[in-house]
Amino acid sequence: MQEGNRYEEVFKMKRKNGFKGFIFSLVVAMIIMAPAWGCQAQEKKPREKSPGEVSPPSIASTRELGKAFVEVSKKVKPSVVSIRVERTVTVTPWRGFGEDFFKGTPFEDFFRFRQEPPQRRRQIGGGSGVIVDPEGYILTNHHVVAGSDKIMIRLHDGRELRGSVRGTDPRTDLAVVNVEAKNLPAAILGDSEKIAVGEWAIAIGSPFGLEETVTVGVISAKGRTGLRSGTYEDFIQTDASINPGNSGGPLVNIDGEVIGINAMIIQPGQGIGFAIPINLARSIMTELIKTGRVVRPWVGVGLQDVTEDLAKSFNLKEKEGALISHVYEGSPAEKSGLRVGDVIVEIDGKKVQESQEVVREVLKKKVGEKIGFVIIREGKSTKISVTTSQMPTEPVEEKPVETRKEMWFGLRVRTLTPEIARQLGIPKAEGVVIEQVEEGSVARDGGLQNGDVIMEVNRERTRNEGDYRTAMQKAKPDQGVLFLVNRRGSMFFVSLKEVK
Repeated sequence: MQEGNRYEEVFKMKRKNGFKGFIFSLVVAMIIMAPAWGCQAQEKKPREKSPGEVSPPSIASTRELGKAFVEVSKKVKPSVVSIRVERTVTVTPWRGFGEDFFKGTPFEDFFRFRQEPPQRRRQIGGGSGVIVDPEGYILTNHHVVAGSDKIMIRLHDGRELRGSVRGTDPRTDLAVVNVEAKNLPAAILGDSEKIAVGEWAIAIGSPFGLEETVTVGVISAKGRTGLRSGTYEDFIQTDASINPGNSGGPLVNIDGEVIGINAMIIQPGQGIGFAIPINLARSIMTELIKTGRVVRPWVGVGLQDVTEDLAKSFNLKEKEGALISHVYEGSPAEKSGLRVGDVIVEIDGKKVQESQEVVREVLKKKVGEKIGFVIIREGKSTKISVTTSQMPTEPVEEKPVETRKEMWFGLRVRTLTPEIARQLGIPKAEGVVIEQVEEGSVARDGGLQNGDVIMEVNRERTRNEGDYRTAMQKAKPDQGVLFLVNRRGSMFFVSLKEVK
């Protein structure tokens, strides 16, 4: 039956049977026409995806991802341990409010509380660790076991064993603890150089004493520095939750390989944690297991990043490189001719963007190995070769190397540090502090004293030794030099002129 004939039959039925017949006929017609309408609907083309559109994950794929996390947990948990530490600390009684403020006044005794003798108390702390050798070696953080009197290790199977420190390295915040046990389940160590930002990251440890806690996130960043942690900084940043007690535990990838050792968090931040790359930790761990200590190559310079202002002060074309702020006395750097104010722009053919890159490259070398530096000195590029020596075990005094001719007007100065600034009552650590004024010198006759801070030379700011030297090299001492001096908060100018 043709479509036109179908409609004609419907209207004939309307005329014959009235309104009810029409409704019945219309329903019949819709049933008859349904196949044709269905064909037209099937002929309609499906919507094409827009460029870059991603299909939502299926429930099946989400389940598979969840299973992957479960498998990683099963694989790594047996190698993760909980560490309980006991140490003895000395508690200094709190001093009375206002005692220091009113010292030397009639109110001093009124505000002084009676001081109790120092008290020794037992302190209990803890953290996490990861088994790295079946013979009982466990990798953790230095700050977890530092100063410990007693270390107890709780294994995945519930056993508790007494631990002993094999060796620690405060500079990287790493330590190795040993337990008397054999055939322990050691974790698989991965390659932190191959990780990429955005990859899955899984942290396992004992946050707040809650053992075998697993948190999941991603790698947020690599090579994080500038955290002022007091250690060599080259951290992996992650948003996998890391809390107190996670320290020393492993950060692993989706394959269950350890890519970092959880180290620290930023207290005000949520979801910001940091781990030590396993490639660095592996080299330190190997030395600690073998000898109980770490032998490092040393050049003997203090470094800082080049800011835009410093780049202008040192006539640099770009804000890059590492500025030498200290050269240690007797160091390989001093012997090779490196100076304060030199800017390292290349090391062994590799461009240097910041100071931490120099630190990392030096640490890759062996004691006695030569390193090729390219520096910028007074606007000119110079090549200098330095042979590393063994890093001193005791901290080296940050004393700048100076020669007789560089002690202008009989002054010996150094960069003002935050600690010295606090002692001098100066709010901002900027300038150079006078360490020595020679007897009978022009500076002595001009009234300058030890502890004075030089803020400007000939109206140019001197933020550090490099600025000071640059300004003094441009100045003409025989024609007079103008200094702006800060003496414990009081500012004044002093004009000195070299007498021939």
